[in-house]
Amino acid sequence: MQTQLVAHRRKRNGVLATSVIVMAIGALTAFFELFLAGFLLANGYALLVMAKDKSAAKQGGFRIPEKSLLLTAALGGGAGVLLAMLLYRHKTRHVSFQLLVPLCCLVHLLLLLRWIGWI
Repeated sequence: MQTQLVAHRRKRNGVLATSVIVMAIGALTAFFELFLAGFLLANGYALLVMAKDKSAAKQGGFRIPEKSLLLTAALGGGAGVLLAMLLYRHKTRHVSFQLLVPLCCLVHLLLLLRWIGWI
């Protein structure tokens, strides 16, 4: 179990670091396509991780820690986590997910709107 957790953290850190770096470079250079690629990477990863955790919950396998899922949402994957919550009905009863995931999505939306100059 400890080995699986370490492997999960390595993958998570690599994917999230890559997506945040790509989004930051895209934002700093005003290259929207690059920013969008980082955004899609973070949210696609978030959706896959939530689906994997839901499957593990049903089958009794290795579960991904809630802190890791919330960190994924906070670092750009909020829309993917929210979509997975709605599609798979996963983590929908947890107050922390009910509050923090939509908040992450709102913050990300406001940052995006500010970046493109709409607010």
